Amino acid sequence: MHPLLTTTTLAILLLPLLITSSPLKTTTCTSDSLNNFTWTLSNFSFNADYMFTTPAHQNSWGYTSFNLYNPVVFSNITCSAQSNQLNDFFYGTIPYTCSDNGSTKFTFNRPTGEIKINQSWTCDLDRQYPIVFSGSGGVNLTLECEESNWVNPNWTIGQTYSQRNVDCEQVGEVQIGLSELSAVS
Repeated sequence: MHPLLTTTTLAILLLPLLITSSPLKTTTCTSDSLNNFTWTLSNFSFNADYMFTTPAHQNSWGYTSFNLYNPVVFSNITCSAQSNQLNDFFYGTIPYTCSDNGSTKFTFNRPTGEIKINQSWTCDLDRQYPIVFSGSGGVNLTLECEESNWVNPNWTIGQTYSQRNVDCEQVGEVQIGLSELSAVS
C-alpha cells in the first residue's frame, strides 16, 4: 500500500472525530446577539472651545468622539459629533450618526456623562431569511476635565477677546450592555 494513500485515508477517517471533539466554541451571530451581548466603547474624548471675538460675540463648539466595537459582526466604527448648543453642547437630545452609513447612532449628555447607543446589524447565516437586530444601551461616563481661561488685556476690535478651553482625559475602554433588543426576520 502506498504511504501517502494510507495517511490520506487515516486523516479522512479521523476528520469526524477532530470536528466533534474540537475545543473551539462554535457560536452563531444570532446566538451571540441574544446571549450576553456587549459593545466595547473605547477612546472616548470630549473637549470644548469657548471663544469671544468681542465681549458680546461668542463662537463656541464642543466635540466628542469614540470607537465602538460590535463583537457579533466584528465591526469597529468611529463615532464623532460637534455642537454649538451652549453651554454644555451635548444634552442627550440629538442623535448623531456614526461612520457606518447610519446603522449606528448615539446621544451624549455632557452634564450627566450618559452616552446611549442605538445600532442595527444583520445576521445572515440563512441568506433567504436574514435576521436584523436592533439594540440599544447606555452607560454613564465619569469625565476628568481641565479648564483653561485667557482674556486679552489689550483687546481691540478684530482680535480675540477671550478664550476658554475644556479638555477631558480620554476614557479608555468601557463595556455597554443591551437595555433593549428587537429582531426582525
